[in-house]
Parts: sequence; C-alpha cells; structure tokens
Amino acid sequence: MKYLELRGKINRNIFSFLDVVKSFSSEKQETIKTQLHRFAKKNLVAQIRRELYCFDTTIVDELELANLLYQPSYISLETALNYYGMIPDIPFAVSSITLTTTKHLANTFGNYNYYKIKRGLFFGFSPVQTSDLGVFNLADKEKALLDYLYLRRVTTLSNSRVDIATLNVTKFKKYGQVFPSWVRKIELI
Repeated sequence: MKYLELRGKINRNIFSFLDVVKSFSSEKQETIKTQLHRFAKKNLVAQIRRELYCFDTTIVDELELANLLYQPSYISLETALNYYGMIPDIPFAVSSITLTTTKHLANTFGNYNYYKIKRGLFFGFSPVQTSDLGVFNLADKEKALLDYLYLRRVTTLSNSRVDIATLNVTKFKKYGQVFPSWVRKIELI
C-alpha cells in the first residue's frame, strides 16, 4: 500500500484501521499496520488514538470524532441544543449519549463527555453527513431537550435560556412517553 493509493481509496479525513483493511483486502493486516505507522512517522497521517487516524488535523470535525471515539453514541444535550440554535451558549465539551459507561475523554481536538443512558432511552437520533463525507449521529431537537432535562435534572424551563420556538411539541410528547413521569410533567413555556 502506497500513500497515494490510500488517499485514493479513503475519501474521508478521519478513518479507522478497519476502513483501510476493507479497502486493501488483499494485503495482510500486519503490513497495513506497519505502513500506517510509517505514514504517521512521516506526518502523512496523524494517529488520533489506537486504530483511528486522520489525514489533516486542522480539519477534524469534532462531532464526527466524538462518535468515533466512543461507540455506540450520539451527540445530544447542550452540544445538540447549541447545534440547533436552541441555546446561545457554546459548550466547553462535546456531549454525547452512550449505552456504555459514563466517561470523559480529552485530546488535542477537544473535550468529550459521554453519559450513559438506559437502552430504552437510546433513540431519537439520525446520521448527519460532514463536509468531508464523514458521518455523526445527532439527536433530534426534541430528544436532545429530553436528554438535557433528564440527565441534568432540570425541572422547569421557565428561567432557562432554551428557545423552544422550533420544537415539534407532538414529537416531544411522543418521545417523552418513555421518560420518567417527572420529565413528562415539565411544562414547555
């Protein structure tokens, strides 16, 4: 595998070892590992973590990276609410929901918080394509707000800075049916 072949077959900035193995199925995995290591030493690729790489560190999409660092996960809470313009504050860390352990990760690309949620509440998200053909899972507006209320233990929106003008109330109530009763009782003002 030569570098130009790698660039020709991998069309996203962030890629995994498995992506390379699939693209170069006739090569041995050990050979691919060695080549990726050599490319990293020559600064042709950057290793983000074990078996996760990128071509250009200056254009790493932090939301795509958040989904790749810890799986399964989807972007939610303050990060999603800010993405949709529902809160004015820019979050310090990317917040995601996961089925595994609650965890905080930090690297040169940013801070990433993952919050464990019950399997029955792990829904209401869809894939969003990045400018470089990458993908990340993003909570719907309604689900991001419900996750926020539930995990942050918010009991009222009356003094909050959350703008619910674009919220689909029917969808919010439908999603809310599986949340605890105290969440369902919160008034949308």
